[in-house]
Amino acid sequence: MKRLVLICLLASLLTGMAACTNSSPSSGVTGTGKTKLVVFEADSLMVPFSQVKKEFEQANPDIQVEMQAHGSIQVIRQVTELGQDVDVVAVADYSLIPMLMYQTKMPDGKPYASWDIMPATNQLVLAYTSKSKYASELNAGNWYQIIARPDVRFGFADPRMDAVGYRNLMALKLAESYYHTGNIMDNTIGKYFSMPITSNDINGTSTIHIPELLEPTDPHMVLRGAHMELLALLQSGDIDYTIDYKSTVIQDGLQYLELPPEINLSDANLAQNYGKVVVKADYQRFKTVNPVFQGLPIIYGMTIANNSKNPGAAEKFIQFVLSAEGQSIFQNANQPELVPPRCDNINALPASLKPLFR
Repeated sequence: MKRLVLICLLASLLTGMAACTNSSPSSGVTGTGKTKLVVFEADSLMVPFSQVKKEFEQANPDIQVEMQAHGSIQVIRQVTELGQDVDVVAVADYSLIPMLMYQTKMPDGKPYASWDIMPATNQLVLAYTSKSKYASELNAGNWYQIIARPDVRFGFADPRMDAVGYRNLMALKLAESYYHTGNIMDNTIGKYFSMPITSNDINGTSTIHIPELLEPTDPHMVLRGAHMELLALLQSGDIDYTIDYKSTVIQDGLQYLELPPEINLSDANLAQNYGKVVVKADYQRFKTVNPVFQGLPIIYGMTIANNSKNPGAAEKFIQFVLSAEGQSIFQNANQPELVPPRCDNINALPASLKPLFR
């Protein structure tokens, strides 16, 4: 119930942020004289990061952490496009940081980020409840048929904002090869919009195209800006199924069906197979970057924005996340850690973080 309240509050926050893009808390110093550290996180990190915040502040009483949760793409857009003052950026897809922050320049010509730490992993599962239609029939061999039934309400996170959205598309396209059945992605998601989500296959690679306008045309499709909103709808019975991260589904106490490793984006040994699916946005959402999302194993990314107002406090926060205490919090939240954590550009790390990767 506590998480459901958090989800509802953050859903309202997302709506408010869309209408007023300058309302983010600014980094700096609080009215009580504490250093203010602003952390924008992927919404699938809400549970572990809320505990990280509590224990980090206890260990660092001179620092006050302020957090906001969004879909991963929205997390980065708040920094690079909307000008929010953010110190730490944590997203559910590590590839978003080099794609959208390295390539986007600040007013002084420097990139918004220069390094990318990879602390955690995850996998996709099919989430449902005992109230979901045809739940009693559901099994590993027919799940993709059930979620495509017209009278089933399927929850889909907007792939223009949330990484789990484009990962839904990847998983359903991979399912077509795994089950030797065509049109799974189209029959579940693609055809239910006024401008359909389409795909084409060239030389063994499937490219899925997201149109600029995503407007559902049928009750089967329930679209939301962030997947945390869909979990609330699943709990209330307003949708029947959604594909989401295993960690968040367990945290919410929902039922779930494990998907095969060939589909669930969890196995590094299957990276080449995952890479056969690409999701492309057929519009310019970012000023300087037109994102193309490659099928990859699910690995989270974390960095400090190069325009951070409190980089010292941000470094301490990341040290805590990667510490034994931080990793214990992740484990208790059923959020799988990446052991050992990785970094793509150790030489660019602040001096205080380099020893963690030597």
